[in-house]
Amino acid sequence: MLGPVFIFLGGLGLFMYGVHTTSDGLQKFAANRLKQILNSLTEKTFLAVLLGMVVTVALQSSAATTVLVVEFVNAGMMSLAQALGIVLGSAVGTSIVIQLIAFKMLNIALGAIFLGFILHVFGRGQWKHLGQSLIGFGIIFVGMANMSEASAPLKNIPEVYTFLTQIGAQPLLALLVGLLLTTVIQSSTALFAIMMSLAGQQLLHLNVMVPLVLGAHIGGTMTTLLSSFTAQQRDARRAALANTGYKVVAAIVVFPFLSEFAQLITWTTRDLQRQVANAHLLFALFMVFIFLPFNTWIAKALKWGIPDNPDQNLNPKFKVLDKSSLEVPTVALNQVEVEIIALGDLILEKMMQEVPAVVLELDEERAVEFAATEEKVAWYYRHITRFLTALSHKGLTEEQAEECLNAQFILKEMDYIEDIFISIRQLIQKLHRDKITLPFEDWEQLQELHNSITKNFARMIQALHKWDVDLAAEVIREHPEIMRLQRSLQFSALAQTPHCDLDEDNCLNQEKLCYAVVDLINLLYTIDDHVVNIAQVVMGIV
Repeated sequence: MLGPVFIFLGGLGLFMYGVHTTSDGLQKFAANRLKQILNSLTEKTFLAVLLGMVVTVALQSSAATTVLVVEFVNAGMMSLAQALGIVLGSAVGTSIVIQLIAFKMLNIALGAIFLGFILHVFGRGQWKHLGQSLIGFGIIFVGMANMSEASAPLKNIPEVYTFLTQIGAQPLLALLVGLLLTTVIQSSTALFAIMMSLAGQQLLHLNVMVPLVLGAHIGGTMTTLLSSFTAQQRDARRAALANTGYKVVAAIVVFPFLSEFAQLITWTTRDLQRQVANAHLLFALFMVFIFLPFNTWIAKALKWGIPDNPDQNLNPKFKVLDKSSLEVPTVALNQVEVEIIALGDLILEKMMQEVPAVVLELDEERAVEFAATEEKVAWYYRHITRFLTALSHKGLTEEQAEECLNAQFILKEMDYIEDIFISIRQLIQKLHRDKITLPFEDWEQLQELHNSITKNFARMIQALHKWDVDLAAEVIREHPEIMRLQRSLQFSALAQTPHCDLDEDNCLNQEKLCYAVVDLINLLYTIDDHVVNIAQVVMGIV
């Protein structure tokens, strides 16, 4: 008896491994195309719906679909109502894959494994990833064949027949079993593979099958729903709640008419395995039919029920970055790019442009405000770096790994820039403790240097926005002129060092002020050093 059990479990393991391998291979294969589509969605919003369908059909990941939905809404590429259309379409996309699994194509699958092996071993770049997905596709059907073979002896066990009959007599129990099994396995596709294996041996009939299908639909949303509770983005919670809500409400509507629904399925085919797939498809189409016309009102209700955080401006919060995007590395890298640019804008507006006020008018309130900005920048650096570390362990393509390293390098350079602003604040505070004030005339001499570095900083952020090589080259070309200005100001400040008895308090203060000006010049210049380092990343020099 243990032999068939191990064969069944081994087949289930092969099936789930095949789904995972296919998903991973297709994500890598389509990585560049997905990035291009993400960047063009602002002009062609309809592509978002198509992309969401393709991801669900090809990658079999409700988490991936939710990530894309949140990405589109947060980036202003589509409304929440439009994004909820993708959520509805994802169920239909899953049905298409289940329809494919229902075909008996073991010989074709074995051929796909051989072709995939050739491409994976001898291919390069995208061909290698396509080979991986073909191997996974073939393994799915090998697993299905093993599960079906192992299910045959179950026909001779009266207890199994009795158990399935009892479940069929209690539809609510069958629905809960389907929900629980899908939640535990974390794959509705895997549960449908099990159902098809049992149906292929005449062990599963419509009275059991239909409520199991309803439960599996709901259970397939549980992982995404639970993970959304910790998501920072409110739209992630809204989309996940809608995904579960659609299926729960649809199941409640269909439940009183299970016999009629089962009769409708028998009209589509007499093949029990195909009936499992058709039950999933018909239920998914039913959801689209009853909910899609009302998505605008549903989106408004979700925004009312899950309002935006009123304290979002008081506490650090990402614009678009969310841990769930780790499921789709292309989207994750796109979100990291948005956050890095936002971090650069924060440093430019709240630190770089505030330097004159800090130097000339630093009081306790301004010092606290500047320090709060430093903490905010440090928070962004720390959390984006952790996110990138987690992303680097996701089996990235060579291009994605390079993007990840570039992002880490740019983040570190911004962290260095933040350290410089901390040094500037501490330098001015030290002067104030010594009751020394930097005269406006001295700052006037540094104004040209500060303005030049500020413009170069802003130019660097623009280069990051579009990954513009020409703008990055301008940043680098401007650096020698800033260096010339820095040296001129440094020599001028050192030439003004007083020659007098250091015991005289006034003379000592003048000397401290002079060296403080030199330090300030060097600190400002060092900012441009790091700006140039970031520009070199854009140009591909680093």
